[in-house]
Amino acid sequence: MIRRLNLDYRESDQATDVLSFPLANPESIADPSRPIFLGEIYISLETARAQARAARRAYPREVAHLVVHGLLHLLGHDHRTPAERRRMAALEARLLRALGGTVAAMASERL
Repeated sequence: MIRRLNLDYRESDQATDVLSFPLANPESIADPSRPIFLGEIYISLETARAQARAARRAYPREVAHLVVHGLLHLLGHDHRTPAERRRMAALEARLLRALGGTVAAMASERL
């Protein structure tokens, strides 16, 4: 399914780990007091499991990373340039550290 979404929306005929579809306009994101629907995040759990194994990371941590990555895309971040990649990686690391206890709790549940 994620391969088809990637082909339909990004014109890339290959599987990927996460896709984000932002639906909020930038002005609504700027107002933190206003509830908004940011968009949709699709995660390939099969790919997440394979990536976790390959990197010797816990599967729940890998899924959490993909959720954070997708969320940052919904908020307008990208990683097309080396500077953007560094910035996004730093934000991902900071958010994952903040979620540390939550991710650890997920390890005892099945995704």
